Amino acid sequence: MEDLLKNDERDRRVLELYERVLEVEQRLIPTGLHVFGRASANAEVADLLRMVASFDRPELGVRALTDLIAEGLGLPGYATLLSESGASNQRMLDREKVEAILREAIARFLATPDETGAASAAELLRERAAVPVAEAARVFAVLAGIVKQLDSNHEIESLVSALKGDYVKPGPGADIIQNPSVLPTGRNTHAINPYSVPSAGAVRRAEPVVEALLGRHLKEAGRYPATMAMVLWGIDNIKTEGEAVAQVLGLLGVAPRRDAMNRATDVDVIPLEKLGRPRIDVVMTVSGIFRDLFGSTMTLLDTAVRRVASLDEPSSLNFIKANVQTQMLETGCSFDEAAVRVFSNAAGNYGTNVNFMVLDSQWEDSSELGDLFLTRKCFAYGRDSKGRAFDGREARKLMERALQRVEITYQNIDNTEVGIIDVDHYFEYLGGVSKAVERQTGVRPTIYLSDTMSPTAKIRTLEETVRLETRTKTLNPKWFEGMLSHGFSGVAEIEHHITNTFGWSATADAVDDWVYDEVAATYVLDEQMLDRLRSLNPHSARTLVGRLLEASGRGLWSAEQPVIERLREALGSLEDELEGVRG
Repeated sequence: MEDLLKNDERDRRVLELYERVLEVEQRLIPTGLHVFGRASANAEVADLLRMVASFDRPELGVRALTDLIAEGLGLPGYATLLSESGASNQRMLDREKVEAILREAIARFLATPDETGAASAAELLRERAAVPVAEAARVFAVLAGIVKQLDSNHEIESLVSALKGDYVKPGPGADIIQNPSVLPTGRNTHAINPYSVPSAGAVRRAEPVVEALLGRHLKEAGRYPATMAMVLWGIDNIKTEGEAVAQVLGLLGVAPRRDAMNRATDVDVIPLEKLGRPRIDVVMTVSGIFRDLFGSTMTLLDTAVRRVASLDEPSSLNFIKANVQTQMLETGCSFDEAAVRVFSNAAGNYGTNVNFMVLDSQWEDSSELGDLFLTRKCFAYGRDSKGRAFDGREARKLMERALQRVEITYQNIDNTEVGIIDVDHYFEYLGGVSKAVERQTGVRPTIYLSDTMSPTAKIRTLEETVRLETRTKTLNPKWFEGMLSHGFSGVAEIEHHITNTFGWSATADAVDDWVYDEVAATYVLDEQMLDRLRSLNPHSARTLVGRLLEASGRGLWSAEQPVIERLREALGSLEDELEGVRG
């Protein structure tokens, strides 16, 4: 019996490792910087089409090819195969079979990406997986349009037209996988009607994400989180038509109410019997751009919080009500003060400046980062019980009290191009609010991110996300060789990735030692690579090496002494070169 248990554990670990390797392999990443006016390469198009074809498009009357293939083979839906393949060898094989047929069909279609190729690919799916030809044809018609638009790049012509003051055709801004209508590029991107946020589609997409987020915490902590802090960005909610907003409403247990003009003007409370779980208290930290673009949405969110806090429900199932009542009793504040949950910058101000403090190394203790976040983002937005607006009122004490109850912090990732180590704004906001929570509670909250770039909603911890992006980008030869092909700018991009990784150490201590070990081995201890970086961009190379030494010096990386000595030698050599000192 003991041997059987050992074998079962071994098999479980092997399947888990396989899933992680597969996750890295299938991760869609940019393999170079975007070159203005240049169309996408064929390999990129194939990967993109496979992702696009893996999602239902109800607005186009198109179903996901992965589901059609699975059904034709007599298997459960592709989402079920994804969720069960980590625990079942058979489900893993079924999933691989579906994906292999999809790859073969896309490759056949791209051989002649027109009606002929579409018909040939549809016939292959009929033969291999009994997929109805009519269903497959509709999918390939959509893919054919995408291929045509990817081939027609008018970015330079549109730029010239804009500089001349001529009309440039408009187009929506979003991720291609989520919304293929963003193509062709080179158009004047526009936003959305803020009064329609969140859209019906955003509400539909938000539901499984909320379930996955709460389900993961319930599994790991054994209970629902009473209070969480969530980051809301303006551009992301434009691209997704308010998916993050819909998630907040879902967590609160309400649904948007629309008027005759499809404007989300109020909320309807979802009964606890239908909700099937407690209402979660959500503290919202809102970007300055969101504040400027979505004033009506901020009012909607504030209305939702106050409505839920006023419900006649048991406090054990309404965490907002419980927290508001507790704060009123403990501090003697009014209901209006205790129910404030929407915070942003003062009017006219933007950002947290946490990223600048980290990048300029202008901090001694990490608590300074949390304090700066609070200072910049502690301005309350909403209306009181009499309907009077208090937009932009400084409310540091109220924000501190709200954050004292936070157990988890959370943000969405909704773009295949930009992840949490591609830009500094992720650690600026999510890292900043997490450090602010830690400053108030003395304990670092659990930090989650959602990934909506796959057919099933995936919730990862910050540590898991850092590891995944490090493996798929920073340490991936396909990624860094693609960057190095761009010379000076490519080296700068590599340095930005490592600096942003350091930002997650500074704000959340979320980077494993092996990440820095491998970064140092890949970019500095390898003499040939260091020479390439030096020749292409010695300034960024110096910053890269300096950042690794800073991580060690601040106790964020337990590096071996010989490695530190090699890094110091490399830094000294780069500084001498930049200062014109000859050996």
